[in-house]
Amino acid sequence: MNDATAVDSLLEGQPDLLTTDDICTLMRVSQGTVLRWMKEQGLPTISVGPRLRRVRREHFREWLLRADEIDD
Repeated sequence: MNDATAVDSLLEGQPDLLTTDDICTLMRVSQGTVLRWMKEQGLPTISVGPRLRRVRREHFREWLLRADEIDD
């Protein structure tokens, strides 16, 4: 998804720190997919507890903009 305008529109009104549920809803994917993006695709996270992760909106934006370049 290399279209900055589309990404900005998608993220408009979202909180500064996104939960995995927020990302699931935005991208219409499962929790497993988001966790795989975090673990295998380099989606940067912030640990806020032993099993709680958050993603900064600006990091998610940058990750989305370069997602087409990520190898599976």
